[in-house]
Amino acid sequence: MQRRTLLASLLATAALAQGQPTRILIGYPPGSPPDLIARLYAPGLSERLGTTVLVENRPGANTAIATEALLRAPPDGTTAMMMPQFVPALPAVQKVSGFDVADLLPLAGTGQAPLVLLVPAGRGITDLAGFLALAKREGDKLSFAHAGHAGVPNLAMALLAEATGITPQGVAFRNTTEALLNGSVACAFGFFNDAVPQVKAGRLLALASTTAERSPLLPEVPTFRELGYPGVLIAAWFAVTVHRAVPPTAQQRWIDAVRAVRPSPEIAEKMTAAGFAPFTLEGAELLAFAQAERDRHYQLFKRLGVEPA
Repeated sequence: MQRRTLLASLLATAALAQGQPTRILIGYPPGSPPDLIARLYAPGLSERLGTTVLVENRPGANTAIATEALLRAPPDGTTAMMMPQFVPALPAVQKVSGFDVADLLPLAGTGQAPLVLLVPAGRGITDLAGFLALAKREGDKLSFAHAGHAGVPNLAMALLAEATGITPQGVAFRNTTEALLNGSVACAFGFFNDAVPQVKAGRLLALASTTAERSPLLPEVPTFRELGYPGVLIAAWFAVTVHRAVPPTAQQRWIDAVRAVRPSPEIAEKMTAAGFAPFTLEGAELLAFAQAERDRHYQLFKRLGVEPA
């Protein structure tokens, strides 16, 4: 066993050291938060790892397609995933086969993306209080857009519903911003990178953010916490993740590379401009945090009566 472990470690180290192309898989389309973050990090990671780091989009099935691709790839450290925080809890909402999420090992945090509650402009709603009054009148006739039951926008709406007693009905869309703009739904939680341009253009109205403090991108928009709903505090976070079988030497190379690239002033500036916040946990601390987040999501899904489908 020790001999096989040593051999695997040597092969993994050789694969990275020899400049074998390295992939970061993304479970969402280009332009999504994990895709944007991965592409910001890729040049610096390429330099630190001594190999070309390619960003490869494998969207669909609540990231199950990308997750399976990661876990089926050789565990030599040349394939990683920019994992969103909900993936370890994926079996709570979706029947998965062919892979086990317990084999995922998050190594290093890269960034997090808070959200903002959005409604179409010019519909008579001017603040959160007005929206909640409308939602209570319409009950389950009020619809909201989300990109998947396990995604953070859907979880944010679930937290808001628990806090306020509203009962909006979710509708899945490939592009939630387009669904809002064309009038298909009444509201949605969106990430800042998509929301800010539409809000600045006057097409969408931002009612409240899920941040702890007001965002410098939309300083006029209050947080849910300051409006009296401290439980609506949530953000998507993303971490470079590998197969648990990847040898420790290769794991550490990824951690060291992300740690070295993360403080880059250029990355920090672009992350802030896109509405992303730092997320610096790594190693054992990140793993413990990810497990706590998984449990939090499982508990939320249980309260909502969600069953795997």
